[in-house]
Amino acid sequence: MSSPEVHRLLAEAAARGAAPALEAGFGAAGLLDPRALTAAGPVLLVASERAVRNIPLAADLLAAGASHYGRTHPNPTTDDVIALSALIEQFRPRTIVAIGGGSTIDLAKAARLLCPDRLSIDAGLRGDTSSMRADPPEVIAVPTLAGTGAEVTPFATLYRNRRKVSLDAPAVRPERAVLDGSLVLSAPPEHSVPALLDALCHAVEAGWSRARTPESKRAAVVAREALVAHLSAPLAVRDVHQAQELLSATTLAGTAIAVSRTTAAHAFSYHLTAEYGIPHGFACAMSMSWVEKHLADRRPGICSPKVRAAAEAIRRVLARAEVDGLVESPRLSGGRLEAYIDAGLSTQTRLSGHPVRIDRDSARRFVMWDGFLTYPRGNAVASAHLLDSYA
Repeated sequence: MSSPEVHRLLAEAAARGAAPALEAGFGAAGLLDPRALTAAGPVLLVASERAVRNIPLAADLLAAGASHYGRTHPNPTTDDVIALSALIEQFRPRTIVAIGGGSTIDLAKAARLLCPDRLSIDAGLRGDTSSMRADPPEVIAVPTLAGTGAEVTPFATLYRNRRKVSLDAPAVRPERAVLDGSLVLSAPPEHSVPALLDALCHAVEAGWSRARTPESKRAAVVAREALVAHLSAPLAVRDVHQAQELLSATTLAGTAIAVSRTTAAHAFSYHLTAEYGIPHGFACAMSMSWVEKHLADRRPGICSPKVRAAAEAIRRVLARAEVDGLVESPRLSGGRLEAYIDAGLSTQTRLSGHPVRIDRDSARRFVMWDGFLTYPRGNAVASAHLLDSYA
């Protein structure tokens, strides 16, 4: 899946300020100098205990005198932001190094801007930048998963009272990002597969979003084709070169979605994560499966053969993941199905960029026709041909 175009577009995005300063390459994390960082001012490491044990950069930062916040977990809440923000208030770091998946990076991005009280959190989530820190620490994002794009996006996904909320402002974007393929090689499939699905959904949605620009559309198309090419081979087969290329492609998808923002597949996904604990990337894939079919029915010109191929790749990986026990369909029906549809339709900030209007009746019809959200084990049995083509 090698694509010089991926790297060229990433460099162009960084040059025009649409992405952080990027350091990319296998082993790039080793180029960061922990002693130089700590000599320039206090450093706070935001990373799980597992990351500290397994990633030399994390251990080296602590050895150089960095402070550590390790209470990270998927789908951070506004209470998590308050806890980390209070530590930032106490230590006043000059730099935050966030090492982990999208949740860890989003937590660091939000906490460095928002003050540790609910009024500041609420104001920030409403877009009131006056409530944010006037001189926040810089963030260096070091992703350990290929997929979320959090290392380049100007927004952070959080949860409050089991509902998704978003901090969205230019200052949310990290100042630097380190794309080191060696850090994604050891990610377990229960983390790496949904992250990859999230990235491919980003690429597809950014390509059809009404808010796309020529630059974001090009980035979305190139990222989409690179990711689909990667999915043409079994996911477990990944060498050093493939890992770096995959991370770069998913980051490029992040630069596209940072401009166009997500659309209906993401709008409908958040309820699945908040209500049933389905990992975000799997939730996006389950929603994308029927959303793409709905769009193809309403506006077939938008769903080109390559877009359809990307959607089929998403369904194939999702079906494989369900058979492998990585995720299970929520089996929506009755009131549970209606709650899912209502929650998605209420996310107007995301639906506003979708190319067609989705109403309650058509959503219900396409969800049930598609099957991934309603059948036991999703649509894996009904889609056995997808698994055969994947093997």
